[in-house]
Amino acid sequence: MGIDIFASGNSSLERLIQTMIQYESRPRYSLEDRQTALKTRNTVLSDLDSKLSSLHSLAKKLTDPLTDYFGSKAASTSNADVFTASADATAYVGSHDVSIQRLASADTRVSQQYASAGTELRTFFDTYGSQSINIEVAHPTDEDSANRVSIAVAINPTGATNSAILKEIASAVNDAMFTKVTDETIDADERISASVVTEVTGKTRLQFKSGQSGFGYRLTFGDSANALLANLEISNNVQAAGTAGGYITAIGTSAEDSALNSKLTVDGLTFYRDSNNIDDIITGTSLTLKNLTTTNETLKISLDSESVRNEVDGFLKSYNDAVTFLRNKSKVDPETKTRGALAGDTTYTYLRTGMRSLFSEQVSGLAVGMPSYLFEIGIAAKDDGTLSISDSEKFDNAVEAGSAHIANLFKSSSGIAHKVQTFLEDFVKVGGILDHSRDGLSDQLKSVEQRLTRFDARMAQREEQLRLQFAKMQEASQLLARQSAAFNSLASAFGY
Repeated sequence: MGIDIFASGNSSLERLIQTMIQYESRPRYSLEDRQTALKTRNTVLSDLDSKLSSLHSLAKKLTDPLTDYFGSKAASTSNADVFTASADATAYVGSHDVSIQRLASADTRVSQQYASAGTELRTFFDTYGSQSINIEVAHPTDEDSANRVSIAVAINPTGATNSAILKEIASAVNDAMFTKVTDETIDADERISASVVTEVTGKTRLQFKSGQSGFGYRLTFGDSANALLANLEISNNVQAAGTAGGYITAIGTSAEDSALNSKLTVDGLTFYRDSNNIDDIITGTSLTLKNLTTTNETLKISLDSESVRNEVDGFLKSYNDAVTFLRNKSKVDPETKTRGALAGDTTYTYLRTGMRSLFSEQVSGLAVGMPSYLFEIGIAAKDDGTLSISDSEKFDNAVEAGSAHIANLFKSSSGIAHKVQTFLEDFVKVGGILDHSRDGLSDQLKSVEQRLTRFDARMAQREEQLRLQFAKMQEASQLLARQSAAFNSLASAFGY
């Protein structure tokens, strides 16, 4: 019969087995410590990769040959209620006189005014049946800026009253426009919108409105065989007045004489545009027209020192983040003697010292009179190696002297951003130093985990072995106890 050596009364035996297992498991602790250290180092390298990649990306951005991030311009106006402006790096510093004589507007056409409950339109369709009209809208292309598209609209209303029929006509026009947007014949902002408006109770009009403002986006019509649009008076070549239909804003015959176009004067020259948002008059400058002027307002374009400062600050912050992280993870705590995950690793010591030297050394090959050290534009290093714009006046003076004074320090062929990008490339590229280091850690972690698995398996076998050994010992002990009891019984029977 089997014996349960772990039943109540055998807790001491269980504690003995666990104590022996714990004692024999001591080699596992060193494997766990090794595993923890490898995971910590892997996390540190992952974080370092992120910080270096961020710095590398900023360096690459600042050396972009197509964008001058150090030549940012700011635009201001003397009256923001009249017009506002913005400028990019291609704009030229200076001031301009601007006056606005007309704002651009959408081409809006309205029908004659109908009694909502009237039936004139029902009579028209009962007489002539369904109608087909064409509405021409602008759809500029790269090949033809004046390109236009004719869109057919089939109209066969079933309503009884003028109001109901006008709504059906509006729906037919809108549906035709949406279809052309869906099949990409026109863009969404080019479609005209049709609606029904009520000026006074019981009176209704049909209204068409162009998707965008200006003469280029004017509406033109092809009437039906039975002159539906003419009957509606929506195609009348007159300005709507009273109950009659026609255009709301004079269309004219060209950009110059169309009241749909904005009209403005810049430094004495007159310009006409389809929109109130204009970016093709002054190089690198966008204007947003809001109201008319009675006198000239001033547009001023200047160097944007704040924007340049933000670009430089962002680059320095990314550098500071990386070198501070490297310093913290490479040091040995003097009190606890705890070593950072990268302490003693010459690869990352070289990385840190190399980065610091890139920011402290002279930039060569610059023209005479141009700053060639960061301290010349007000950037200085602290005791911990981090950098900041410590002299704002010196920095602003460098910006105002022209974008090249700062740009050359960073984006020239020997500039700091170029050198940082090149230096970090071997670390952050796919298959680079950081990837190689982390791949090596992954292999080591896999090896440690396999050793832990094998060790745990051995200890499980050892625990089972101990249980069997103690079970046999207890069985032997119990056998001896029974034999001793039998001998004592015999001895008692014979009077011993």
